[in-house]
Amino acid sequence: MMDLVIGGVIAGVLMAVEYLLCVKLKSPLWGGIIPVLILVGTICIFASGKVPFTLQNVFPFVIVNTLFFGDWGTGRDKYKKLKQLEMDKMKAMDM
Repeated sequence: MMDLVIGGVIAGVLMAVEYLLCVKLKSPLWGGIIPVLILVGTICIFASGKVPFTLQNVFPFVIVNTLFFGDWGTGRDKYKKLKQLEMDKMKAMDM
């Protein structure tokens, strides 16, 4: 049970950091570092045989990867929206 709580806290911190990287920085690659590292780590864990490749073990990894890549996409959309609002404000000031 304690492992689940610790894993949840770590995942929450990583998602917050990833979201900030996606929304605040210009390059989309910065926000993609964490999801790609998690995907590579997942592949390495299953390829090494440390965790058996069963549906019961694969499902949590699929959920985590989906959440992190989805968060990356959401953060980039928000970045674009914020930039568009900034451009609209600049255009309104020019008129």
